[in-house]
Amino acid sequence: MSGFAVIHHLDGRPVERGTLERMLAAIAHRGPDGRGIWSAGAIAMGFAAFHTTPEAVHESQPLADAAGRMRIVFDGRVDNREELAAAISARGAAPRDDTDAELALCAYRCFGDQAPLRIIGDFAFVVWDAERRELFCARDPIGIRMFHYWCDGRTFVAATELQQLFEYPGMPAEPDEGVVGEYLAGTLMGREATLFRGLKRLPAAHLMVVRGDGPRVRRYFDLLPRESITYRDDTEYAEHFRGLFAEAVRCRMRSVGGVGAHLSGGVDSTSVVGMAEALRREGRVAGGRLETFSLLFDHPDLDERAYIEETVRTLDLAANYPAPMPVTFEMCVETTARYRDFSEYPNGGMWNRLWPAARAKGLKVLLSGTGSDEWLSGTSYIYGDLLRSGRLAALWRRLRADGHRLPGAMGDGMGTLLLRHGLWPIVPLGLRKVIRAARGRKPYPPFIDAAFARRINLAGRLQYEPRPPARMSFAQSAMYENFDSGWVAHGMDMMDRGTAWFGVEERHPFHDRRLYEFLMAIPDDQRARNFERKFILRNAMRGMVPASVLARRDKADFSILFIQSLERMGGERLFDTMAIAAAGWIDRAEFIRTYRDRTANYLTTNIWPLWTTFSLELWYRMVIRKEAPPLPGMAPVAEAAAHG
Repeated sequence: MSGFAVIHHLDGRPVERGTLERMLAAIAHRGPDGRGIWSAGAIAMGFAAFHTTPEAVHESQPLADAAGRMRIVFDGRVDNREELAAAISARGAAPRDDTDAELALCAYRCFGDQAPLRIIGDFAFVVWDAERRELFCARDPIGIRMFHYWCDGRTFVAATELQQLFEYPGMPAEPDEGVVGEYLAGTLMGREATLFRGLKRLPAAHLMVVRGDGPRVRRYFDLLPRESITYRDDTEYAEHFRGLFAEAVRCRMRSVGGVGAHLSGGVDSTSVVGMAEALRREGRVAGGRLETFSLLFDHPDLDERAYIEETVRTLDLAANYPAPMPVTFEMCVETTARYRDFSEYPNGGMWNRLWPAARAKGLKVLLSGTGSDEWLSGTSYIYGDLLRSGRLAALWRRLRADGHRLPGAMGDGMGTLLLRHGLWPIVPLGLRKVIRAARGRKPYPPFIDAAFARRINLAGRLQYEPRPPARMSFAQSAMYENFDSGWVAHGMDMMDRGTAWFGVEERHPFHDRRLYEFLMAIPDDQRARNFERKFILRNAMRGMVPASVLARRDKADFSILFIQSLERMGGERLFDTMAIAAAGWIDRAEFIRTYRDRTANYLTTNIWPLWTTFSLELWYRMVIRKEAPPLPGMAPVAEAAAHG
């Protein structure tokens, strides 16, 4: 959870040190343990240090190699430390110390562009190679650590957080209307673009080489199906998973000052807590008592206290219960101004008392259960696999079992499953587009302006289906969509920036590359069976966490927080005047109709476009138009009033 800033003038102009200092000052919250700057003519690198591992205490970045020909800024954690150090030593280049930055720099020196593939862990780093006169940049396969950049052909600027880029003089701030349209629709398709045209993110699993002719980006890791993993029974699958999961948790418990953990009462966070506590009691990790942090809600959609309290009691945990933080208009204004980006989300801002509570306990690291939903929920597209492979008897048995669990008669449930998840995946992509066009349904909310949607080809953007790597089953393709998802990438960035502000580094054992590869290789009925999601996780954790948690089939639904936040801030009055309507992006009257319908039916409709539209309105006013934030319903915009 450290941060970096890099400036490279491709045309040879010297870098002005003050610019780099301002870029680091913009992330002062990421550098409580010091800052470092190095510059040489047209290249400058800076680092804001937050020491969360014992080895990091001895780091000094930007770090140079012994010959002074290479320098690195490394934000991250290396989990395969012994393996990587041995591979480096075998090349005759033993690391000078055990810091993660040194390991990463040695990996680049020994393996070149294969270095990111050799590192297992969460990372974003930049290496200046003076001999080649180039920058080498990389981001971890999952995208846990942030990486933003901009290049106009003469200048390359890279930084951890987006707002740092604006400290460079003359940085453009023009909306990327294609991305705006996706946000208005409540989804994100790509992992590279931001709300600003030309300001980009280095996608997860990609590297970038920057030479005099500009940056070249390419993928270095892909989640390809390897040889299938096949065992005799469920027990053997569970044992293999348990070993990988234990290692994923153990690596993330390497910390300074102990470790805390989220405990929500769901199977995901409870499994992380259960494994962490088992490792601690077995003496496999250093540190004192594990501290858990839980938010307690009274609303029935969110109340999980019975499961939380049973876990705390069963495992004899040190528990903390900070009050949930309601997201306010002022909070949204503050985060929009701070990051020049999307505002806080209600299901993100609710933790804003929890992170300070962890820091007050002296904890810098919190474990989370994030990632399990994407990788362990399974997919109904397994019916397509059964149909394509001709296993009709197995398909019939699965449909009979699952059809009973759907609303309505068994026949209706079976027909729905077969049509949507059995036949539809088999339809060629070209024919799918024809069918969608024939249905005449717009794939975006009705309040988005029709002319704007046509101009940016919003329907095409939202219906784009990337072709997954060859030889994937339909079930594997569904998992791959999560791996390559713009929405997941956005969520990871929002989480990183939010926790960093409060001086906490969140670590996510389920987002471990080794787990990804294992889960891609096992049969889908280990991920989910008969509508029992996370089947292998439940099997693996038996005896380590309360049985009542493992038996849960429901989970908290945070939709109500979005409705409560919008209503608390003024409800419809928030949208009395809308600058984005004046910009021609939405129809305000249609938005109000959509708002009324979806707030009244929040459990059965997509409410994300309501919040993303509100956040875009704030962003457009404050960042693009540079207006003072309006109070709800009390600051008319002349153009919006005219076009409202």
